[in-house]
Amino acid sequence: MRALRLRNCVYLPLLAFLIVSVCFLLYHYPRSLERGVTKVVLLKHRSTYYSENEELDNVLWSAKLPDRTVILTMVDESMASPGSILDILLQSFKSGEGTERLLNHLVIISMDPQAFEYCSSLHPYCIHPSIFPRPIMTTPDHNLFTWTRNDVLYEVIRLGYNIIFTDADVLWLRSPFINFHAASELTISCSDGQSGSDLQDGGIFFLKASENSLEFFKYWKLTKFLHPNNPAEESLCTTVSVMQDAVSRYSFDVQLANTSSFGDFCQLNMNTLREAYTIQANCCDDLKSKVHDLRIVLDDWIRFRKRASEGNALDKMDLRWPQKCSIRNYT
Repeated sequence: MRALRLRNCVYLPLLAFLIVSVCFLLYHYPRSLERGVTKVVLLKHRSTYYSENEELDNVLWSAKLPDRTVILTMVDESMASPGSILDILLQSFKSGEGTERLLNHLVIISMDPQAFEYCSSLHPYCIHPSIFPRPIMTTPDHNLFTWTRNDVLYEVIRLGYNIIFTDADVLWLRSPFINFHAASELTISCSDGQSGSDLQDGGIFFLKASENSLEFFKYWKLTKFLHPNNPAEESLCTTVSVMQDAVSRYSFDVQLANTSSFGDFCQLNMNTLREAYTIQANCCDDLKSKVHDLRIVLDDWIRFRKRASEGNALDKMDLRWPQKCSIRNYT
C-alpha cells in the first residue's frame, strides 16, 4: 500500500503536467493555421518570420482570392504618375471581360516612395518599399532599389500565397485564370528573345506557393548570390531553361502556356483581340512609346467589345495597332 501511494505521488503530478501541456498545444496550434497555411515548409512562428512580415502579410491577406492567390505587379516612379502605364493597366482591368472584379485582388509593389504615393491615390493595395524585411540598398538618389521581381516572388510564396504576376505594361482583356495549371508550380508563356538567345517571359505567369517552389527559389537566390552579374536570371523562362537540373531536383513542375493566349506587340495579328487574354507592350524602346501605343490598343479593344455587343461584323473593323512599338521598329 505504501508503494502504491509512492507511485501515485510520482505519477499524478506527471499526469497533470501532460494534461496541461496538451491543452496548451491544442489552444495555440490552430492559431498558427488560422490563415490556412497548410504546407509545413511555409509555416513560421509569428514570433519570427511572420512578425517581421506582418504588414506585408496583412496586405496580401486583404487582397487574396479564396485559394490564397494574389495578383502582383511592380511599378516605379516612371510607371506611376498621371497618364502613365499604371493608369492604363488599371483601366484595362475595368474594360476587360470579367476582369474588373479582379482589381480587388491586385497588389501593386511600389519600388520607390513617389510610386507608392501615386499608387495609393488610385488603388487600395499598394505596398511601400520599406515593407520588405531585409535592408534595401538604394542608389544615391534613393529611388532605385536593389531587390528584384524574383526576390518579391520569394517573399510572397514564403508567406504561403500563390501569385499571378503581371508586368505593368500588360493589358488585361479577359480573365486568364483558365490558362493556369493549379497542380503545377509554374505556368508561363515563353518566346524567343529579340537577340535569339534568351527566352522572353510573356508578361504574366502563375506561381504556386509550395515546398517545391520555395526550395527552387532558395536555390535561385543562392546562384544569384554566387553569380550576381547574370541578368538573364531575371527571366523565369530563361531561369528554368538553364537550370533544368534544379527543376528536376526540386520537382518544380513547369507548364508552358499557349503563346497565342498571351499576346504582345511583337506578334500582333487580326485574331489577337479575339483570342488573347492579355497583351504586353514589348518590342518597345521607351516608356513614352509604350504609353502611346498601349492607349491605342486599349481604345481598339474597347471599340472591339462595343462592336461585338452590338452584333456588328468584327472582321470589318479597322485596327490601328501599335505605331511606335512593333517588331519592325524595334532595334
